[in-house]
Amino acid sequence: MTDKEIILEYLEGGSNEKLSMRGAKLSNMFLVKVNLANVDLSYADLSGTNLTKANLSGANLVGANLKDVKLRGADLSNANISGANLSGANLTRAKLSYSKLVESNLTDAVFTGANMVEANLMFANLHNTNMIGVHLVKAELSFVNLSSVNLSSANLAGAYLCDATMCGTNLSGAELFYADLTGANLTNANLSGADFSYANLNGANLQGAKLLDTVLFTVDKNLTKKSERMLVDKVV
Repeated sequence: MTDKEIILEYLEGGSNEKLSMRGAKLSNMFLVKVNLANVDLSYADLSGTNLTKANLSGANLVGANLKDVKLRGADLSNANISGANLSGANLTRAKLSYSKLVESNLTDAVFTGANMVEANLMFANLHNTNMIGVHLVKAELSFVNLSSVNLSSANLAGAYLCDATMCGTNLSGAELFYADLTGANLTNANLSGADFSYANLNGANLQGAKLLDTVLFTVDKNLTKKSERMLVDKVV
């Protein structure tokens, strides 16, 4: 049986057994609203596949080829997508809370309105990605390439952006309460209307940044860790 036949048989049978499709060839399939929770799809080729509203929670997608995949409204919470290729993928309003996207290629992908609370995107490449209105509360974005990314109206409260590259990034109207931007490069970024209340901007480069109506407060070291957590949790 081919890889495509195996996965279709699995879906039709409604089996609860953990399926391993490691390295499978599943490109250009129609898998809308399917249940692939906890399935091993590491290093699989899913390029061009339609997975709109699919359940991929807890799935292993390490190193998978997800180029141009349709994942609108899909559930990828707690999924491991590290080292995967998601270039050009559409993840509008997808659920990615607590997911791992370490060193993933997310260039030109669309994440509009996605829930990425506490997602780990360390060392990921998000160049030219659309992330309008994304929820990235407490997300790990240190050392991430966010150049030319549209993060307007995004919620980045408590997010970690240490040494992130954000040249030309659009952060207009974004919320960055208590975000850690130590050493971040914000050259020519659009920070108009963004709220950096109590954010850590030590060593950040703001040369050429647009600061119209931007709220910039320094870190209040007298605040307790408990009060910081309460403020961040309030905006989740």
